[in-house]
Amino acid sequence: MKLAGQPFDPETGAGKLADVTFDEGIPSLDAAAPDTVVLDEWFRVPRQEGHVDFPGDDHGRYALSIKYWSPIPEGQTSTRKTVSYYNDDLTMKWGRTPAVGDWVAVSFDAFFPPERDSADLILQIGECDGRCGAGPAA
Repeated sequence: MKLAGQPFDPETGAGKLADVTFDEGIPSLDAAAPDTVVLDEWFRVPRQEGHVDFPGDDHGRYALSIKYWSPIPEGQTSTRKTVSYYNDDLTMKWGRTPAVGDWVAVSFDAFFPPERDSADLILQIGECDGRCGAGPAA
């Protein structure tokens, strides 16, 4: 992971996650050591259409673990797409609550298999934004 051509430093680069880049062909993230897992839940996203803006309002709050395709057409800065699997609000309870400032990786494929081509999310835990505990746990 790089920021401005230099190795990404989480201490100084947290506010610039939208600008993080990756070398082509880097491996996917490995599964976490069991004693470091803070949430381990399977959930379903219903097959229902929804409209999603790219980038979303979470732009800049996470980095991808590998280079991944973008639905934004070349030469444009944003787009709205219809997706087939959509859930606009999902709240889950931490198994072990990370502290504000901790970094977590989120995988929609359980970090498996190692040769997967999906990107995982890397994000820093921030202060509660008003949605904390706002809905039922999944």
